[in-house]
Order: sequence, then structure tokens, then C-alpha cells
Amino acid sequence: MSGEITINEVNLLNQYEVLNPNYQKELNDYMRYLLSKQYRREVMVAVFNNKIIINLLHGLLYLMEKDDFDVAIVKKRVGQMRQLYYGVFEQVHIRYSEIIEDLDSNELVREFGRISFGTLNQVLEQGDTKMIRFEIINFYHEYNQLSKKKDARQIIAV
Repeated sequence: MSGEITINEVNLLNQYEVLNPNYQKELNDYMRYLLSKQYRREVMVAVFNNKIIINLLHGLLYLMEKDDFDVAIVKKRVGQMRQLYYGVFEQVHIRYSEIIEDLDSNELVREFGRISFGTLNQVLEQGDTKMIRFEIINFYHEYNQLSKKKDARQIIAV
């Protein structure tokens, strides 16, 4: 961000200054609402349309097609996906939490990650290849389903 103030920002500050304190509070509340709404959408898009996570997931699915896949490789890939998932989530969350006081984290994204990666780690520790295969496929379907939710779809300009 450059240190220069634009004409729009000056106009906004002038208009804000003219408002009485009650309307200033209403405007602040509305801005918080808009920013929270934008945050939820942005975190969904960032996590569920992440090309690297999708590629790692497709690689896992490819490994699942083999009868004798290496559990250590699957464990490594799941670990990479988990780090990336939470890294992307935190990156967006931190940016908005600096602007919005008491920002509610997107519980859908956080809980999906916690439950799904917890389940994957549990079956990977057990080493049962059928359960690993089942949970990877289940993770893929749930991740794919969340990527198609209204908040997670990318808008592409034509």
C-alpha cells in the first residue's frame, strides 16, 4: 500500500466527519459486517480453490489407485496438504484480523480441516490400507463439495 491518500479516501473521511456519532457507529457496524462477509468468502476461495492443494489431492487419489501404495508417501502428502491448508487459512485470517476487531474465524473451514486431517492422521497411524483409501476418497469428496459452495466459487470475469 502506498502512503498517499486518494481523492475517494478524502471524500469518505469528510463524509464520515459530517455524520453524527450514532450514524458513525452504524457505518462502522456496517463496514464490519461487509468486511466479515468478504472475509468468509475470501477464505473459502483461498482454501477450496487452491491449485496446489488440489494437485496434492489428485496425486493422493492417483496413489490410491495402486494396490500397494506406500503409507509413508501418503503420510508425507497429507502433512503437506495440512500445512498448506492451514497456512492459506491463517494468511487470510491474519490479514482481516488486523482490520476487524474480534474477527470470528470461519468455523466451517477450521472444523473441516480439524476433523478431516485428524481422521486421516488416525487411519494413517493404524496403517489399514483399505481405511486409508476410504478416508482419502471421502476427504476428496467433501473438499470438492465445499469448493462448490456459493462462498467458495471463484467469480471469473468474461
